[in-house]
Amino acid sequence: MFLYCLFPCFLWYTIFIGCSSVSYLTPLGKPSQEVYHIPRAFLNPTDNLLVIFEEIEGYIDGVQILTVNRNTICSYITENYLDNVHTAADDAKRSATLSCPDSKRILNVEFASYGNPFGTCGNYFLGNCSSPVSKKFVEKQCLGKSRCDVPFDKKIFDRDGDLCPNIPKYLAIQAVCGEKK
Repeated sequence: MFLYCLFPCFLWYTIFIGCSSVSYLTPLGKPSQEVYHIPRAFLNPTDNLLVIFEEIEGYIDGVQILTVNRNTICSYITENYLDNVHTAADDAKRSATLSCPDSKRILNVEFASYGNPFGTCGNYFLGNCSSPVSKKFVEKQCLGKSRCDVPFDKKIFDRDGDLCPNIPKYLAIQAVCGEKK
């Protein structure tokens, strides 16, 4: 579970979790820490009490409590991202890596797009450019495996070389892990 504070606040849940003080503002005037992680081990099945001490104006409208689904995994890479040491030989090795926790396996590919997808893990969308073979190729590479690497290879996703010229390419993948039945 994550707690997002859009203003400086103290968080108290059985033990002290963290704080963001007015003295810890970014140059833009925002708190330097806006996200607090509450480990699931701290939570009871029911009747949890979360106390928030807000320092400035007393408004807690910006507080959101979110749970994270650990079975959803994602990878997002771009052709324009260069590692610290990058050579032409590295291009053949670049790939999007998906890895399931524990002994789980990839059961479903919910999203895959080579082109200009946008969004974040759990909320990806197709852009106006997407290879039609993206999802099928990722499924072939990953389904049933606990870990897979999907090559970031124009020859696979854009065989004719005419997929949306002059648009930077990205590869976004979202999959679901689980126990194989």
